[in-house]
Amino acid sequence: MHRLVPLLVLFAAALVSTAAGTNYFCVVCGQGPLAGRIWMSKWGAICDDCNKPQDHCSICGLPVRPGDGAAKTGDGRFICKFDKPNALFDPAGAREVFADARRDLVGLFGGGFALGFPGVTVGLFDVDYWSEQGRGDGLHKFGFASTRKAAAGDCTHEVVLLSGRLRNELAATAAHEYTHLWINENRPAAHRVDPDTVEAICELSAYRLMAARNQPEQQQRILENPYTHGQIKALVEIEKQQGIAFILNWVKNGTTTNLAGPAAAPTVALGLKPTNSLPALPAELQFTGLAVIGTDREAIINGVAFAPGDQKLVRLRDKTVLVRCCQIRAGEVVLQTNDAPDLVNLKM
Repeated sequence: MHRLVPLLVLFAAALVSTAAGTNYFCVVCGQGPLAGRIWMSKWGAICDDCNKPQDHCSICGLPVRPGDGAAKTGDGRFICKFDKPNALFDPAGAREVFADARRDLVGLFGGGFALGFPGVTVGLFDVDYWSEQGRGDGLHKFGFASTRKAAAGDCTHEVVLLSGRLRNELAATAAHEYTHLWINENRPAAHRVDPDTVEAICELSAYRLMAARNQPEQQQRILENPYTHGQIKALVEIEKQQGIAFILNWVKNGTTTNLAGPAAAPTVALGLKPTNSLPALPAELQFTGLAVIGTDREAIINGVAFAPGDQKLVRLRDKTVLVRCCQIRAGEVVLQTNDAPDLVNLKM
């Protein structure tokens, strides 16, 4: 249920020589014009002092120094001032990323990929508490999904995601964890599946989402991630040859522990109609779900999480609407749009 990826903290910077009349200023400390040895990074020049071993950004590896505008998470990770604007630290942002990934995956894979029990509690943690101490492989777990099944067959879903990560990286993890929830609902107890295959199916969802969103760098990271012991590459090829419906049908109806060989072919069709493009934005506001966090509730409006009193911009097909959540009721939400005097009631 976890997604492990390398946490890169090594900083790659090239040593260059200063040319006459060239003014370089250090992007870390701001000192300049620089003379002598300087180092060039993706963000610009770095002075020799700042390039010495010290704290580094957990996203890009840039050296960070006190007072340079970097953020620090509860578990001691630093996020440099350049990556900080695109990193997520608040639970509401994480829930929006998860809702967007969920919507896009159902659009890509078809309605059969929707959860039968749609309520999902999404949390964000700034402590990498599930990563074992002293790991020698450099892998950290960035997400966790769990499903509790009641005796009556009802499912309760929960996802937790690691904070301080870039939005596109968090979206890939959200896709992975959402797929765990779907597998938890749809895989029969009698169908035992190899753990690497389970994780590869979840990584395949992340890979497909990143492909649809034109994120080749994230696709490459997923393929190179050693977490599935190479199974993700095999699943990508199977999906190309057989289609995503074949793989999802196998989860529900297969009998083998992995997808290798003809015996893995399912015997019952799911009726999925996958596409290769993201679904179009809706023309109107839609109340699609309710996120429960402890005693608090948030309404999901067009993939955006709203608590009572929240005011946010929502993208529609032909326009952007300013929405304020006035009240959340049982199966209904009361909204105000673009500061209009009349309120709007949306049914779930």
